[in-house]
Amino acid sequence: MASNPLPDRRPPLPAVSDEPLSVAISAILDRRGISVSGLGSLLRAEGIAISRTRLHQLCSGTGAPPTAEQLERLASVLGVSPGYFAEYRLWRVRALLDPAIVGFDRSMANFDRLRGRRDLPTGHEGDPYSGSRYPDAVSSQSKERA
Repeated sequence: MASNPLPDRRPPLPAVSDEPLSVAISAILDRRGISVSGLGSLLRAEGIAISRTRLHQLCSGTGAPPTAEQLERLASVLGVSPGYFAEYRLWRVRALLDPAIVGFDRSMANFDRLRGRRDLPTGHEGDPYSGSRYPDAVSSQSKERA
C-alpha cells in the first residue's frame, strides 16, 4: 500500500518578500526543508560559485551587501525570481537612477516617473532654461546690497 504524503497546510510563499535577505532566505530554506549547507551543495551542483563563508554571510545578514549576481544565483537555485528579494528590487531601482549606468537624461526621466511626473514641460526656443526640471540659477547678489 502506497502512503500518501500529508498535504502541506502552510500558505504558499508570496511572490515577493519585503523582508531582509537573511529572513527571506531563511523562510525559503525552512519551507523547502533545506539547511544552509544543503543550499551550498545545491549551488555547487549547479556550478554556481559562492563560497561557504559568503553564503553564511548572506544567510545571516552579515558581511557586505549582496551583489545582483549573487541574488540571481540564489534565486535560480531556490526556485524564485530574483525580484523575490527586496535587495534585488532596490538594486534595480538604484540602477535606473544611476547616470553612470543609464545616462543622465534617462536617469532624470526615471526619477521624474518615480515622483509621478509623466509630462515635463518643454523649453521654448531661445530660452534654454524655460521648462527646466531644475530650479533657477541662484543670484550672486544679495538683497541687502541691492
